[in-house]
Amino acid sequence: MTTTTATAASEGSARELRTLVVISAVHLVSHYYWLAFAPMMPALRDLLNVSYTELGFAITVMNGVSALTQAPTGFIVDRYGPRLLLFIGVLIGSAGFMMIGAVPTYPMLIAGAVLIGLGNAVYHPADYSILSAEMRPARMGRAYSIHSFTGYIGFAIAPPLVGALLWVDGVRFALVVTGLLGVVLALPLLPDIPAEQHGLKERHASPKQRTSAKSLITPGVIILTLMFTTLNMSTGMVQTFMMVALEQLFDMPLTAGNTALTVFLSLLVVGIIIGGFIADGVKHQSTIASLGLIGAAALICVIGAVNLGVTGTIVVSGAAGLLAGVIVPSRDLLVRQASPPDAVGRVFGIVTTGFNFGGMVAPIVGGMLVDHHAPAWIFYASAAFMLVTVVIALVVDRSEKLALKL
Repeated sequence: MTTTTATAASEGSARELRTLVVISAVHLVSHYYWLAFAPMMPALRDLLNVSYTELGFAITVMNGVSALTQAPTGFIVDRYGPRLLLFIGVLIGSAGFMMIGAVPTYPMLIAGAVLIGLGNAVYHPADYSILSAEMRPARMGRAYSIHSFTGYIGFAIAPPLVGALLWVDGVRFALVVTGLLGVVLALPLLPDIPAEQHGLKERHASPKQRTSAKSLITPGVIILTLMFTTLNMSTGMVQTFMMVALEQLFDMPLTAGNTALTVFLSLLVVGIIIGGFIADGVKHQSTIASLGLIGAAALICVIGAVNLGVTGTIVVSGAAGLLAGVIVPSRDLLVRQASPPDAVGRVFGIVTTGFNFGGMVAPIVGGMLVDHHAPAWIFYASAAFMLVTVVIALVVDRSEKLALKL
């Protein structure tokens, strides 16, 4: 009996590990795709003979399409299966890059941006649906942390990898290879799709009532979406404008500001891994989220209020990034704990739309602050959004009325 139990546990752990590796690899692609255009901008401008404004519009199209389609995609994921939709989503995004590389015209760039945005809408609802269903609850925080960690690795490798591809054979080559990368990393999803579809047929044939779409639009879902929006605005303000703000505030060289930002992002990734272990050991995820964000907010305010010098700014930026990263797994567990078992994809699809909202609003707010010569408010506003996020997390985690127990 003991041997049989041990064997079953070992097989279960192996399945969990395989699932985590495959889903995390696809998540890496999603983040890589989101930043891949940035290093290509100068080469694309020359190839297509367009302005940076026209290229920027393509990025806006990507964000807009993803924002509009992510919530509906969550419903499709729960209906037709997360692995199948994830595989299709990766192929759609990959096709967008390869189309632009094959036919380098501005209309094709816009069409490709639409496909990339559409493909991106699948990742969060599908990924979280798979992980929530297949990872053991005791390991869920760590699974979420590794999933988020690989996403940030995708951000990190985009500039050097795209730069290397541009160096090898130009922007058309970079676009096509970028597209092919997604196809290659999506292939491991295929073997598990038949079993997933069989399980879906059995569940759909069951007389058990499924959670309705209408019942998901609750105050809790709306507030969690707001939480994701304010959190993304807080980090987005710093990521986008830290270098400019430090230059205006303290006449700090852009290279020093870039180093501070790099350290902030690097330790944020380290914090995500640490946060996964912490999240698995606590009952109320809002406790971790609150402590981490309050600490990060305080440190970010210090950066804006006091001239710490280059070394001091880099050190404090790293500490703020570490604390901001620690809360990420707890943030995701708040949503998972509040989701009905048959509606994880739909809830994450709705809630993570807040990422897109925050990504659209933060650059505008930050740009206005810098243009009006109020660079310190980049840091103060970021801290304020973090504190708003703390309030939301506490309310959702502790209030039975908003806990989404549907």
